Amino acid sequence: MFKAINKYFTEKLTPLVRYLHYSILFLVLLQILLSNFIEINDDGVIGQSIIEYYSTWAHIGVGLSLVALALVFAIVELSKHGYLYFYPYLSGDFSQLKSDLRKLKSLEVPDASPRGLAAVIQGLGLGALLLVALSGAIWFVLWSYDLALADDVKEIHELLTGLIEAYVIGHGGMGLIHIFIVFKEQKTANK
Repeated sequence: MFKAINKYFTEKLTPLVRYLHYSILFLVLLQILLSNFIEINDDGVIGQSIIEYYSTWAHIGVGLSLVALALVFAIVELSKHGYLYFYPYLSGDFSQLKSDLRKLKSLEVPDASPRGLAAVIQGLGLGALLLVALSGAIWFVLWSYDLALADDVKEIHELLTGLIEAYVIGHGGMGLIHIFIVFKEQKTANK
């Protein structure tokens, strides 16, 4: 299956987008893992056990790296496709989205297309990634200066993290199903 995923990504994505995608996926999964071991109390003090201390600082470092990667990823994708590719509903265009939903309703997997379901879901993920990364960076700045608002922003950041976790599961799962279907179709066509 890993060969199929790599082959699909190699065929569908430019090297820059592919490596950004891989890097962001790896770092987001690492962040989710690290978040189980971090501790910052309401007074803004980092937990003092070795695991809490280093996991917290690793989470902060990886998070700041994700801010940069998320911004680069957003700039690359929006420059390549334009914002209406991912957010057609902002201009009132629902035609491709409706077509894709009709296909899903009849148990067909729609092809990835501009302004379609896959593109809209990618846009939602890009937005969620930016929200989580930027809210974490804002929290870090506020926390660094010991500002009272830091704890509230931390709570917002933690709430938004649920968006990324849901996205990783949903987008990742649907992506794997899509790649599996394409792989099976190619295998059947080559027989």
